[in-house]
Amino acid sequence: MALEENTDAFAFLFGFYGLLLGLAVAEIAAGFSRAWDERRRRPLGLVGPLFGAVLLLDLLTYWLSAWGHRDLKAVTFAVAFIASLAALLYYFAATQVFPKEGQADTLNEHIMDHRKAVVFCVIASNLTSFLPAFLHEILDLHRLKPVELALWGGLNFGYYSLLCLAGWARSRKVVAGALITCLVYMSAAYLVFD
Repeated sequence: MALEENTDAFAFLFGFYGLLLGLAVAEIAAGFSRAWDERRRRPLGLVGPLFGAVLLLDLLTYWLSAWGHRDLKAVTFAVAFIASLAALLYYFAATQVFPKEGQADTLNEHIMDHRKAVVFCVIASNLTSFLPAFLHEILDLHRLKPVELALWGGLNFGYYSLLCLAGWARSRKVVAGALITCLVYMSAAYLVFD
């Protein structure tokens, strides 16, 4: 069964999808707020807030990317499932960035223990949108020139590589450096492609 009619189909899906992504944004804000409230007992550190900032920026770019699919003709179960899965992965990632109230570990210890899950969820969510869009661009070569297509694919590969470095590096300084580079990288990419 599919919901058809162009504007109704997109509005239907985007309303639900936007709600789930909004919950992830709210979780990042609530987590940072809890961390800020407990900063005297448990120092903020650098890695946790940087992961939160990268996740927030990634969520916003994903949300904007979803808005680009306004020409959606029908909402099928598969489309709704994939959109829900991507949004729920973001929500799960958002719940892992900051410790829950009452947890004893420091912010840096917490995120260093949970960062692989955060990185996996972000990359998996991104790939649900990136791969179909990338394949569409390859099949629709008159829309983007090969150089633009290579740049777009290369930028995404570079971003995913930085995320993987942040997820698996042992040094907090390397993780922080990779996350700062991700923030600069995403900002610069949007200046180029916006």
